[in-house]
Amino acid sequence: MGTRSTARVRANATRRLTALMAAAALVAGSASADPAAWRIAGSDGGEIVLLGSMHLLRARDYPLPAAVDGLIDRAETVVMEVDLDDVDLAAQQRLILEKALLPQGTELAEVLGAELYGVLEQNAAAAGIELKLLARFEPWFLALSMLEVGMRKLGFEAERGIEQYVLGSARSDGKEVVGLETIEFQIGIFDAMTPELQREFLAQTLTELEEAETTMNAMTDAWSAGELETLSDELLGSFDEFPGLYETLVTERNEKWAGSLEGMLDDGKRYLVVVGALHLVGDDSVIELLTARGHPVQRLP
Repeated sequence: MGTRSTARVRANATRRLTALMAAAALVAGSASADPAAWRIAGSDGGEIVLLGSMHLLRARDYPLPAAVDGLIDRAETVVMEVDLDDVDLAAQQRLILEKALLPQGTELAEVLGAELYGVLEQNAAAAGIELKLLARFEPWFLALSMLEVGMRKLGFEAERGIEQYVLGSARSDGKEVVGLETIEFQIGIFDAMTPELQREFLAQTLTELEEAETTMNAMTDAWSAGELETLSDELLGSFDEFPGLYETLVTERNEKWAGSLEGMLDDGKRYLVVVGALHLVGDDSVIELLTARGHPVQRLP
C-alpha cells in the first residue's frame, strides 16, 4: 500500500471508530415530548441520569430538544463510553492501523470467502470505496468503513452526534468529562473477535445498510420525541441471527458499565451518562442490571 493510500486510511480511521457501535445507537421509551432519560438517586444528593445517544445525526436534526441542555446543565460530571475530551488522535490512528491489519501474507478476499466478498465488492463500488486499498485490513475495519461512508452519504455524521454536542457544552461550562472505557479497549473488542464473528459483523452491517435511510430517519424522529418503544423489539431483533455479536458488543459491556456506575452513586455527585442507547433497552440493559442490584430507576418526564 502506498504512502498516500496509507495516509488516507489513517485520516478516516478516527471517524470510523467514532461511529463505533452506531448500529447500537437506538433509544426506547414510552411516548413523551423529549428524548428518553432515566434517573437513579445516589447518596448525599448525588444522582446518575442516563441518556441514550444517537451517535450520528444530521445538520437538520438541530437544534436538539431543550431537555438535552437541561440534563447537561444539571450535571457536575459527564460520563461517556470514551472520554472524548482526552483522546490522542495520532496515537489512536496508529493503534487502529496496527490492530486492523491482517497477518502478513493474508488478504481480505480469502478471509471472507467468495460469496461475502462478492457482496462487499458490490457495496464498496456503489459507495465509491476502492476495495483494493483495504485488501490487507480485517473484516471489522471494513464493516466500520462501510458504515461510516454509508451514513455520511445520508447526511449522518459522528461530528454531529449527541456525544459531540454534550462534549462541547461540557467544555464550555468547565465540567469534568470521564469515560467508561478507553479507545484501546474498544479497538480491542473488534481485534479480539474471531474470524467468524468478524464476518458476521460485516455481513450484518451490509444488510442493515440496505435499509439504512428508512431506519435512521425513523430512529432520529423517534429519539427526539422519546417514542422508540414501538421500534425497540425490531431493533433488538436485528441481532437475533448474531447472538455472539450481541454478547460481545452489548451484554458484556453492560455488565462492566453497571459495576462502574454503581460505584458513582456513593460520592454525592450528579452525573450525566451518555451511551449508545441499545445499552439502555432489553432484559440485560444497564437499567435492568442496576435495578436488579437494588437501585430503583425512574423514567424522567
